Amino acid sequence: MLTPVLLAILALALLQTLRCYTAFRRNLAAAKASGIPYVVLPIYPVATTWLVTQALWTPLLRRLPNSWTDWWLELSLEMAPWDLLYEPFAKYGSDTLLLVAPGKCELRTADAAVISQVTTRRSDFPKPLEVYGSLMLYGTNVVTTEGQIWKAHRKITNPPFSEKNNHLVWAEAIFQAQSMVDSWMRGGTRSRTITNIGDDSMRLALHVISRAGFGRRMQWPTTDEEGKENNSAGPVDLAVKSTEIDEAHTMSYADTLSSLLRYMVWILIVPRPILKRLPFKRAKIAYQAYVEWGMYLKEMYKAKQAELASSPQHDVALDLLGALVRGGGSTDEKPDSTAPETDQASTPQLSESDILGNAFIFIIAGHETTSNAIHFSIIYLALHPTAQLALQTDLDRLFPDHRPPSPTDYETHFPQLLNSMAGAILAEELRLIPPVISIPKCVRDQPQPLTVNGRKCTVPADTYISILTPAAHRNPNCWPAGPPSGQGDRINPAMNPDNDLEEFKPERWILPDNNNNNTSSTKPDDPSSPSLYRPRRGAYIPFSEGPRSCLGRRFAQVKVMAVLATIFHAHSVELALDDFADGEQSREMAEDERKAAWQKAKADAYRKVRRNMHSLFTLQLGGEDVKVRFVRRR
Repeated sequence: MLTPVLLAILALALLQTLRCYTAFRRNLAAAKASGIPYVVLPIYPVATTWLVTQALWTPLLRRLPNSWTDWWLELSLEMAPWDLLYEPFAKYGSDTLLLVAPGKCELRTADAAVISQVTTRRSDFPKPLEVYGSLMLYGTNVVTTEGQIWKAHRKITNPPFSEKNNHLVWAEAIFQAQSMVDSWMRGGTRSRTITNIGDDSMRLALHVISRAGFGRRMQWPTTDEEGKENNSAGPVDLAVKSTEIDEAHTMSYADTLSSLLRYMVWILIVPRPILKRLPFKRAKIAYQAYVEWGMYLKEMYKAKQAELASSPQHDVALDLLGALVRGGGSTDEKPDSTAPETDQASTPQLSESDILGNAFIFIIAGHETTSNAIHFSIIYLALHPTAQLALQTDLDRLFPDHRPPSPTDYETHFPQLLNSMAGAILAEELRLIPPVISIPKCVRDQPQPLTVNGRKCTVPADTYISILTPAAHRNPNCWPAGPPSGQGDRINPAMNPDNDLEEFKPERWILPDNNNNNTSSTKPDDPSSPSLYRPRRGAYIPFSEGPRSCLGRRFAQVKVMAVLATIFHAHSVELALDDFADGEQSREMAEDERKAAWQKAKADAYRKVRRNMHSLFTLQLGGEDVKVRFVRRR
């Protein structure tokens, strides 16, 4: 006989089933009426429960007959935008699809025209703020707000990304890149294998954002104990050594910042009261870093306030935090002209927690995005010696007589680099491996009109929207393409087999001489290099697009250009053959043996880039890195 408890459980299960079925029928009816091509799934891919537990269920689901799962499982996985790339859109014959599930509908698109509509109609297609709630660790910020509150934050955060700050980014990136190279080539060695270039790229980006964002220079492990500064990089508030622990702190500034970023997933996922009590070592370090960074932020904020009170505004430090504190954007300094337009009305003041919240977002966005761009640019240049040679040819022209890039020549050399092969390499790397795999938007209570495939359609109310960046960047309907090379230079060998959009070809961005009459619909102040190809609006979105596009686009471009120039004017990179030959003896192999080892190393690199990717804030390589070898050119 059934007990009352069991009856209650069965009743609740039946009620939940009826709710799911009713919601599914409602969603299916809305999808049919929308005019948008749709696919039916048994699971809502963005449901929190599914996102958290899918790693447990997926191995079991994969054991089921393929006919039961092949039409929905891959589409439902968190990394589907990277694993599948453009494949689902090619399969269903539409660059925009509506996924219908028991929870909600999700619209996925790789169509430049649709992307342009969604990103420019900010009020109709806002950000789903519930996705960003975890980023309010230290206060609300420009990422976690919408409407009038977002406008206030935007006015605060736009002016700090100024040309004056770009000068600082340029100088510090050169200093830190040279410090990184010196740490590799210590002792006068001519070449060295780097087993984890990703870690060094992360460290470099962290050091630059610390200096340009907060006025603190962080030293590489090989920097002398005196902490000598490169005066050409400008005045430094404090040269930070990893062993120094400030008074009233239990972690040094350097260790706090690196630990905060290393264990961020713990801080974001686990509620802080629980995290504080977990017995695991990583959890303890994560909570300590969270508390310590909050203390450091407040101390730096107070120091900037004191500096403002005792100095003229134009004498306050160039770093981003100083510009934030200086008046919430009310400054006589000209902001970066490439930043998106904002309302020019008087700038409101934000609270201390708002400013600290935005400072935290600066460290997150300015760190991972650029570190990954540097990391993957180096890997691609190791895989493509021809592109590397073209880069070095340009660098030899810009920096003759073996002269390294100068921290004081930002105005001259940055535009030249952005208009050369260096800019093309960055653009192509970001096309193939963009910072994020999905840009989320949504439709709230009211359905929204949208032109899809040339037809007027309607996006149902309460629909989650995923702009799939890797797919949009590979869409043959939006990009000019040539024939495939046939060299196997592909992250996904099955993708776009009849064209070269899956291949790393930075030369696709180089316009013929005296041919800048590109017909794409870009704004006059578009921050893309004027001498490089400009994709149509919505086709190229590594920094998103529209009013909510990335504030730090120029910041990232300046940093990467400085780093590439500093490294490759004096060094070359190649795939390390250590795992496929006998170490240093690889240079003594016969040519055919060396080619065979190189092909194995190349296949291994592409395998890692395809299968070892993961995404928290940004798309990055996990697990074992691609090993590369740096060699002095002269």
